Amino acid sequence: MAKQQTFADKASKLGKTKAQTVIDPDTGKETKLLNVRLIESVKSTKGTWKFRQKMMKVYESSLKPYKG
Repeated sequence: MAKQQTFADKASKLGKTKAQTVIDPDTGKETKLLNVRLIESVKSTKGTWKFRQKMMKVYESSLKPYKG
């Protein structure tokens, strides 16, 4: 049997990912990119509400979408 991985082990692996730094075109300064989840509520043709989720990258300094 394989050793069970603890939550702390998983979290430490995720925290080790290198942050990507780019130049923010609005400020002209170097900034990090953040991964965020955008949740949009959309009314369907039947009248019910649905939620659409998408992951996107934004600049840390201005929180504007990253296009790259």
